[in-house]
Amino acid sequence: MRGRLVRIGAAVFVASAILLVLVILVPSRRSLFVGIYELVLAAIAVGSLVGSFRTFEPEAWMRSPFERDPEKPEEPQTIAELDRIDRLVVLGAANEFDLHYRLRPLLRQIAAERLYGLRGVDLDGDPERARALLGDELWEVVRPDRKVGRRAGPGLPAAELAGHVARLEQL
Repeated sequence: MRGRLVRIGAAVFVASAILLVLVILVPSRRSLFVGIYELVLAAIAVGSLVGSFRTFEPEAWMRSPFERDPEKPEEPQTIAELDRIDRLVVLGAANEFDLHYRLRPLLRQIAAERLYGLRGVDLDGDPERARALLGDELWEVVRPDRKVGRRAGPGLPAAELAGHVARLEQL
């Protein structure tokens, strides 16, 4: 604290000495020099005030905001894909037609990838093993020879879909 006061006093002393020399050398411009002197004193006061804020929270002044790691922007493609899947789930729950032609291909793709990647079972090539691993209820949705029902027929309820997703995660 004392060092700060000494620096402020030295700055005011130097500014005053310069003002005195300028007023003695060029007395006709005294009002201009006094105005500049007032600006210098104001700058010293603002600088000391800002410097005193550093004592409140010194960690905040250690790093510049430009030195922080940049925030990663959200992936718009990922959000769009989640929105697309959400629409497929809503449509698949609405009626049998949308379940068969919209949601079922996604479920088949996930089931085929999980079966082949984790168990080495081809969904279409080895239907008996795939049915045993998936279970009868999920198999009825993803089997290759599934026939589409009535367009106005009920779709896949959300609770049942959640069970199918849990089954796929268990593979």
